[in-house]
Amino acid sequence: MSVRVRFAPSPTGKIHVGNGRTSLANVLFAKAQQGTFVVRFEDTDLEREIEGAEERILNDLEWLGMVPAESPVHGGDFGPYRTRERAERGDYEEALKKLDAKGLIYECFVSKEELDMMRKIQTSQGLPPRYDNRHRNLSDAEKEKYRAEGRKPVIRFKMDEDAVIEFDDMVRGKVRFEARNLGGDPIMIRDNGIPLFTFAGVVDDINQQMTHVIRGEDHVNNTALQVLIFKALDAELPAFAHMPMLLDTDGGKLSKRLDSLSVSHLKAEGYLPQAIVSYMASLGFGDAPVIGSIEEVAKQFDFGRMGRAAVRFDIEQMNRVNAQFLHQMSYAEVKDMLADFLPENHDEDRAGHSRMEAFWNAVRENIVTLKDVQEHYEVCFGDMPAVTLEDEDKTYIATAETKLPAGPYTKETWGEWVNLLKVETGRKGKGLFMPLRLALTGQQHGPELANLLPVLGEEHLRQRLKQASQ
Repeated sequence: MSVRVRFAPSPTGKIHVGNGRTSLANVLFAKAQQGTFVVRFEDTDLEREIEGAEERILNDLEWLGMVPAESPVHGGDFGPYRTRERAERGDYEEALKKLDAKGLIYECFVSKEELDMMRKIQTSQGLPPRYDNRHRNLSDAEKEKYRAEGRKPVIRFKMDEDAVIEFDDMVRGKVRFEARNLGGDPIMIRDNGIPLFTFAGVVDDINQQMTHVIRGEDHVNNTALQVLIFKALDAELPAFAHMPMLLDTDGGKLSKRLDSLSVSHLKAEGYLPQAIVSYMASLGFGDAPVIGSIEEVAKQFDFGRMGRAAVRFDIEQMNRVNAQFLHQMSYAEVKDMLADFLPENHDEDRAGHSRMEAFWNAVRENIVTLKDVQEHYEVCFGDMPAVTLEDEDKTYIATAETKLPAGPYTKETWGEWVNLLKVETGRKGKGLFMPLRLALTGQQHGPELANLLPVLGEEHLRQRLKQASQ
């Protein structure tokens, strides 16, 4: 059977570097194995569901280059691709019948208040909180009594607490659990009839013929429960891979910073999709990021090389990766993306196409994200801020204006001009270059002036030199 993997987000938020990394691992593995990447939505959390979240998630994935072969939008032979639609079709009801025939499910009427009290007592005794399976063997009369009180039951899975659960993990190796340590019989169906992902995910993985389940190590306990459900449904286990946790720079939980590390936020800050992908793909492998397309990254992707220790997301490292991509990109490659960070009609406004290309070539070595282009654009095409120079520097700038060659300019013009000024004024080093930089850009640092002269043009240069000399 060919490899089939899935990314199954809940439509309750955004794609961020945490779940984006999980999705990427599925994509890279599928590409490396010539398999199929599927996106399905576990829309079981009605209270937290956000309108439009599905569309945003799929758009962010597509922007990153993680286009699924199957999804609610892309279709496929194993749909539908939403939990509630599969519930309406009867997928989970059919699975429940199989489990019921084996005596492995039961109705539980324990209230939230009873559960809270149960956990408080257990915690006070130094015990881990768990459900004590108290409604496993209710009589019909007891069930009717609870119904008469207005209680609605959940459906729980009757777990063999003497069972030992073992499975092989592509990252963690042999994994072993004792069922008694998993918190008691798990809920399969809520009292509103909606299945929990623990149960629904197993049924969907079986029906959609998933061969591998790839996710974060925070799901390893869920996997232990799901292994029992797979076996109870007489299904073959998929292969599992649980990736190490992703922490922030300080070693804390990344969840505290997810808004600032969402894909939409990173896009707005001017990060490139290929840079985000390359950096995320390196987390946990101990290697420098592979600088390239998803296809190129996939060629080197191997769970056997992934470590088990938690890894830290370092924004400075991603900055370096992003800058490395930008410094290699031509204007043709970046033009469409630049439009989001520059004034409307910038090509036709104060800079024609050829000048914009020269502008990009001049500034790209000095930017980390596309957002940095805004400042350089203002330097080149905006109004020049007032510059304060010493009187002797003003005189020098006035001389520089008289010696400025006629345009148009090339990269060689700068060298010809300053050599002429060096002979004329006797200046050298910072005394020769710095007043010119301040007069032309208003800044002490920035792109090479040899590259900026063709961008600014003769008229603009003379105007700035005269303004600074006065």
